[in-house]
Amino acid sequence: MRQLDTDAIIKSYFNEKNIIVDHQISSYNYYVDEIIPLILSQYFPVTINFNDENCAIRKIELNVKNLKIGKPLMVENNGCSKLMTPQMARIRNSTYLSPIIVDFISRITIEEADSFIELEENIIPNIIIGKIPIMVYSKYCILSQKGIEEECNYDLGGYFIINGNEKVIISQEKVANNLVQVFKNPKNSSKYSYICETRSLDENQFGIPKVVSIKFTNKPDIYNNHIRIMLPHMKTEIPIFILFRALGCGSDKEIVYYIIDNNNSTIDANILKILKLSIEEAYDVKTEEEAIRYISKYINNNNYYIQNEEKKINYVRQVILKEYLNHLGNDEQKKIFFTGYMVNKLLKCSIGVTPFDDRDSYLNKRFETPGYLLGSLTYQCIHKITKDIKAFLTKEVNSGIWNLNKQYNEIINEINIHKIIRASYLENILKGAMATGNWGMKVNASKQGVSQVLNRLTYPSTISHLRRVQTPSDNTGKLIPPRKLHGTAWGYVCPTETPEGQAVGIVKNLAMNCEVSITSTSETVRYYINDLVYGFEDIDIYTFNKNNDTRVFINGDWIGYAKEPSNLVKLVKEKRKQGNINLHISIYWDTISNSIHIFSDSGRPLRPLLLINDGKLMYTKTIQDSIIDKKLEWMNLTSFIKGTDSYCIEYIDPYETNNCIISMNIEGDHKKNKSTHCEIHPSLILGALASCIPFPHHNQSPRNTYQSAMGKQAVGIHCTNYNKRFDTFSHVLSYPQRPLIETKMMKYLNGDKLPNGINVIVAIATYSGYNQEDSIIFNKDSIDRGLFSSTFYRTYKDEEKKNQLSGEEEKFCKPEKEKLLFPKPCNYSKLNDNGFVDENTFVDENDILIGKVVPIKENMNYNYKDNSTTLRRNEKGYVDKNYITTNGDGYKICKTRIRSFRKPQIGDKFSSRHGQKGTVGMIYKSEDMPFSSNGIVPDIIINPHAIPSRMTIAQLIECILGKVCCETGNIGDGTAFNKIVVKKITEMLLKAGHEMNGNEILYNGFTGEQMKTSIFIGPTYYQRLKHMSGDKIHSRSSGPIVTMTRQPAEGRSSHGGLRFGEMERDCMIAHGTSNFLKERMMDVSDKYQIFICSLCNMPAISNTVNNLYECKKCDNYSKFKKVELPYSCKLLMQELQCMNIAPRFLTDK
Repeated sequence: MRQLDTDAIIKSYFNEKNIIVDHQISSYNYYVDEIIPLILSQYFPVTINFNDENCAIRKIELNVKNLKIGKPLMVENNGCSKLMTPQMARIRNSTYLSPIIVDFISRITIEEADSFIELEENIIPNIIIGKIPIMVYSKYCILSQKGIEEECNYDLGGYFIINGNEKVIISQEKVANNLVQVFKNPKNSSKYSYICETRSLDENQFGIPKVVSIKFTNKPDIYNNHIRIMLPHMKTEIPIFILFRALGCGSDKEIVYYIIDNNNSTIDANILKILKLSIEEAYDVKTEEEAIRYISKYINNNNYYIQNEEKKINYVRQVILKEYLNHLGNDEQKKIFFTGYMVNKLLKCSIGVTPFDDRDSYLNKRFETPGYLLGSLTYQCIHKITKDIKAFLTKEVNSGIWNLNKQYNEIINEINIHKIIRASYLENILKGAMATGNWGMKVNASKQGVSQVLNRLTYPSTISHLRRVQTPSDNTGKLIPPRKLHGTAWGYVCPTETPEGQAVGIVKNLAMNCEVSITSTSETVRYYINDLVYGFEDIDIYTFNKNNDTRVFINGDWIGYAKEPSNLVKLVKEKRKQGNINLHISIYWDTISNSIHIFSDSGRPLRPLLLINDGKLMYTKTIQDSIIDKKLEWMNLTSFIKGTDSYCIEYIDPYETNNCIISMNIEGDHKKNKSTHCEIHPSLILGALASCIPFPHHNQSPRNTYQSAMGKQAVGIHCTNYNKRFDTFSHVLSYPQRPLIETKMMKYLNGDKLPNGINVIVAIATYSGYNQEDSIIFNKDSIDRGLFSSTFYRTYKDEEKKNQLSGEEEKFCKPEKEKLLFPKPCNYSKLNDNGFVDENTFVDENDILIGKVVPIKENMNYNYKDNSTTLRRNEKGYVDKNYITTNGDGYKICKTRIRSFRKPQIGDKFSSRHGQKGTVGMIYKSEDMPFSSNGIVPDIIINPHAIPSRMTIAQLIECILGKVCCETGNIGDGTAFNKIVVKKITEMLLKAGHEMNGNEILYNGFTGEQMKTSIFIGPTYYQRLKHMSGDKIHSRSSGPIVTMTRQPAEGRSSHGGLRFGEMERDCMIAHGTSNFLKERMMDVSDKYQIFICSLCNMPAISNTVNNLYECKKCDNYSKFKKVELPYSCKLLMQELQCMNIAPRFLTDK
């Protein structure tokens, strides 16, 4: 009989299509399906009015309809096109994009004989308004029809292909819209001490939220402060009471009642006392009219359409008051109540009754997934496009040609529509943003690093990159609170996976079970709860006690009060369970502030939890068996849509978490704990990389963080089609193994199919002293048998470019050295006639890899200038594959892949899965390694000192459990938070015939004597990291110098010198070796000599060959001194002279 466990649920969850990158794909689909049509409907129809007497046209209206998304096409330069697959885009350096196709409708109204005539509408079909990049494996990706066989079997998609590079958009954290938040003003010296903010955006619109902030001045005496409000489009803050007046409140008494709770408390009395000054401040303004006039004085004057008083007042009514709290709609009454609520909250925080809001809480944050980031960029583009349309049509109408021939309908025709709408504009902006990562249209004011090149080093690093989240932090980077692990992140963000160093806690990764919501409509919720909520119409503000009933907010829009909050919560949950409203909608009853918040907006993290009903788990053996028999899938479990008896899972977001009591595992006493939910499995709070660490709960936490970073650098098999791909570089392990100890999550993350390590026999011992300080001793015979050997591939790319100005075209060929101008000092003989090296030919840094020349017209002796590609310095290998094709512009491009075989050598870096990294310190022959009586020789020996201080107990558990697995032929389970008992493992080890603690008696390989202590030995999964000493080793005697300073170049790639730095200089001074110091700093670097005029001590003009010296200033031609000094010193002196500082060189007489 099977025990009840949640493995079946986890399996059905991850068997859902592409759930690992679901937040990328679903948000992109939403962008194409919903956001683009929404943006177009906000900007179109474009209406332009004309009132020019000489012209008959009075109005032009341009609209769009029938939006379609085309297929991605690869257009050759001769005009023919075919479907583009992602692999084609990668290999031909193209961008994988689709056109957005619309029909344009133009309606033109003209005036003839004093009557307006609307001409019949003119439809121009199938116009491309712009092109958008396609996300691989999204709804609009071609792979469901064609090209799937060229892709990696385990590729997840979720990225874009821009100019042949795979790009990921990293989700960004942002402040949630429409929430009322009160903060202390961080600037202490400023005018205001507390600020109450709302970022207001109507949930049915797409755009940039308008920030409204109510501020409380900064006087020490709390009763001596003013309250002012900053509105959008305003220069300065205005007194709060004036805004109330402008919204239509007559008396001060009425306004005060909108602010206070009206429950006769001392808090109310205090609030009244604080409001006294604000009432007096607005004393002169008594009517709505006066208030609007007052506001109109402080409008931001850069708005060009505000010339006179009347227009200003109109502008205040139409724009400022309309956009103020625009998420509430046009209901002035509601806006008054909401403003009162904001002031109330601000004052309660200032007197210390309610706490301030927490900027770092996930209640106040949202994730901006790729769809919404692309949306905001598209929004700005369409805005610009409509502006251009208006400008173009105004110009076209005013140019007057249409008045002559009276063909008004021809103003917009099939030919000039392409002038009106530049299809390349949207494409260029989106491509540019994704290619550079600078997100935004303005060059300077944009976020950086939003799109990044997908990390393909190993499979886990790819998954991790697709699930990454960034917090746009202050550029100072000194802020600590945002970096801390926040309580509300539990289950949504991985607690261990974050980089160490400057980005710690700023870059995060989603937990395994976390999904991100996309916008769902709130109309359904409003409809269902309509009867339980009463609005503001019937409220008598003077008698109404605001604390009696519960406020109800939907996405921050305050819709009224509920008399029976518990019924309302019950109803919403019931409807959600039945599938009448979206599963991702959350309802949160905050009893402290006596309000109910319902959210259906995008960017909330969600995770599934098991439901508990009256202390009984709703997940039963019956459901478990049905899932195993494939009768039920994930959808059956989450709602009633597919059947009522299998419902056992609910999606919970950070808000609703506050109303839940979640038990950790399914065996607990749920009734006693009063649990409402239960974790599916506690290990699901970890992210993709931390889930692959065995027994992470037995490690010190930083070690898990280190492993999460190193798992991304392990050499493995990064995808199954690596021989078809031309990545810049990639490492492939020759004999990867599935780990002996796995975790539950690894099979869903394909850790068993694309592994990145090997199970090696590890002894923990001191042996010969070559494994001190995290060094490792390796067994040479194991290396010779292929242990950790890997292949390194690097691709060199080149193309035949054309110089547009001079018309010179490059071409690939094998150059004749006699006809070449400036040939490279390399070997051209390995090139074939086409200019490439044949496959499987050995090449090194002295060989030309791709022959390319530029023809020269003028020169008689030489026909060509050389433009060939050589290998990088210090690299060699065999030509693995040449790929020659043409890009979209019809130019030839070539990609050459070089492979080189790497076997472990001294200095290479290895690591276990527990942050225990080390480098190879010595490689001993097998006969010099210790051995056991069975003849077992360890593959590697690590130092015992690596374990105690780092507390990586999990590595020891992995080792003894691995030993048991070797004897019994099983795979061990090292899932986090599983209750394992070490004692049980030791008993199993004893049964298998080993010493129970995993120790063995070993014999010294050098002497053959038995070693004095027993040695802990067993199999552990080790990873080879990409940092190899062969790639970093560097030395030089003489070599290139930098032109400006004449000092040796720096860096391995340019064959630079070894830096004799500041600290090395200090050591030489301490040793007193001054001659050596002078030699290092000057003689072997940039020694130089100048001549100094003896009269004025300034550098003089000298010609040592012809023995001519001159100091023009002193008319001196004979008295000079020679000075030896570094060239960089001479340079500094000359730079000082440019700044009118004349240094004198004083020498001994």
